[in-house]
Amino acid sequence: MRTIVSIMVLMAYNFGYSQVYTEKQTRHRFAQLNLGLDVQSSFGGSTKYLDALGNIQSFNLTNSFSPRFLIGGTHFWGHADFYIGIPLFSTTLKKDNQEITALRGVETVFKFYPLRIEHNKVRPYIGTSLAPFYFEQQNNNFQYSSGPELNKTSFPLLGGLTFNSKNHLFEIGLAWNYQNQQDYYISRSQIEKINTPPLYATFSYRYMLETTLGAEKDWESGRTKEVTDILAEKRRLNGFYLGAGISSAFWLKKSDYNQKNRPYINQSGISIMPDFTLGYYWHKPDLNLAIGYRGYSTSTDSYGAAQQLRRQSLLFEATKFLFDYHGFVPFVGPTISYEKLSFIEDFEGNTTQDKQIEKFGYGLTIGWDIRPNRIQTWILRTNLRWFPNLSLEVEPGSNISFDNLEFNFIQLIIYPSRML
Repeated sequence: MRTIVSIMVLMAYNFGYSQVYTEKQTRHRFAQLNLGLDVQSSFGGSTKYLDALGNIQSFNLTNSFSPRFLIGGTHFWGHADFYIGIPLFSTTLKKDNQEITALRGVETVFKFYPLRIEHNKVRPYIGTSLAPFYFEQQNNNFQYSSGPELNKTSFPLLGGLTFNSKNHLFEIGLAWNYQNQQDYYISRSQIEKINTPPLYATFSYRYMLETTLGAEKDWESGRTKEVTDILAEKRRLNGFYLGAGISSAFWLKKSDYNQKNRPYINQSGISIMPDFTLGYYWHKPDLNLAIGYRGYSTSTDSYGAAQQLRRQSLLFEATKFLFDYHGFVPFVGPTISYEKLSFIEDFEGNTTQDKQIEKFGYGLTIGWDIRPNRIQTWILRTNLRWFPNLSLEVEPGSNISFDNLEFNFIQLIIYPSRML
């Protein structure tokens, strides 16, 4: 009950703080958090399959509707909007002895508003997104019916209109997936072109929350600088921090082993994992040192070949903040990890591979903080970690690729010592 009351109080507090950047553009008005829902619908698309006699048949995908949870924020004083869309459920299309799953994964959206978002005004936007698409076709005419999992990340073109009323954002939009034709193995040896949906439409509602404006008065009066200087002199701004969020791990390469032995198995898709971090922050050099653990896996079962890849990783990273643009503070730094990689394969019920290795990995971390000032007890952080040339050798000259790109769009960072 107290949680519900707290949320209602926060919403009531924020009701008077919509479009605060229209009064003036300061670091404390740079970004606004927003939460909401949308419905995304797909149009078009087709696939092919082999019937019981071995003839190629066509199959049109039906239009689909998917509700999603949205979390993100407007930035650059209403000129940009970044958020992620998380699908809440999906459906399977069943027809002609086929079972087809075709859906969008967690989408990361980037929009630009030539005319900034303002109260009681309709504003056009353009943009793009990081849009994973998942497709799997089960052909029940086969003994081993599960087809390969097609995982393709595209960058569709976005356009639409946003209407703002106080803290409420209403939006209609279109997404054009111009790279919608893909190769797909409809059997172990036969490739055909399929057409994923080229067009998506969305209708969304989001509620805007102002989380930083309360600190603006102290900043403008000089009080924040005074407190910052005092705490920095006493080294009270150095200290440990805790981070928590959700990361998406993109598998970047198709494995050499599969190209040689299982060409019908596609590149692995996206793995979702919790992302926890323990770090230490040095105020004067504006530097983070952090450790973190990630454990995630991906699996597939394609025409009788079942594979599972698992990664367990303990990482250490050092990141340096580069500059401060009105509270938008990017950082970059190296990452070293200790990896435990494993690969298991069963083919037609028999185990054919069971390999694992422990090794060091090397990567690069980039990202940014939304940091109105340097005495905040908590901030929001975005992380992007790249791990190239990470692999497990299965056979001489054949590797299973673990090249990953991890993307954590919103991570909550808390400094416990600043709460005392």
